[in-house]
Amino acid sequence: MKKITLTIAAAAMTTALLGGCANDGTMYRADTYTAVTVNQMQEVRMVEIIAINPARVAVPNTSNRETAQVAGALLGAIAGAAIGNHGNHSTGARVMGGLAGGALGGMAGSAVGGDSTSFTDGVQIIYRMTNGRMYQSSQVGRPCEFKTGTAIMVQPRPSETRIQPNNPYGCGR
Repeated sequence: MKKITLTIAAAAMTTALLGGCANDGTMYRADTYTAVTVNQMQEVRMVEIIAINPARVAVPNTSNRETAQVAGALLGAIAGAAIGNHGNHSTGARVMGGLAGGALGGMAGSAVGGDSTSFTDGVQIIYRMTNGRMYQSSQVGRPCEFKTGTAIMVQPRPSETRIQPNNPYGCGR
């Protein structure tokens, strides 16, 4: 009985660890690039940051939810088969235990995986272009990474702006 309890506890902890991580939005930061955009020419402009406001950015968390659900189902199936085998040693009991454990583990993994959307720190940057026109760009990041003054804006596409953090040690080391 002690072995079964340890198996269930290990399965629950692993599911929680795999699924408890919400998407932190790192892939949406202005200073994060995908393999497709590396070594690509991108237009760069100098802008004048006028104001920096804190914001929250909603990022999809679907991948983490799916990982937690699969991990929960697998671990639940293993735990269920172990429970079904305890004191019974029949193949049918192991199969039924595995199926029931997999179903329950999948539901637990889905619950632990969090919402389909997670929220991360962001900034709303108000900036002025060299032609005098003012715009705003909302990005993943922290206000301490930016300061008023000159900054570099990369434009991978005409409607996309990536204002690079211009206060590299503003948040501390």
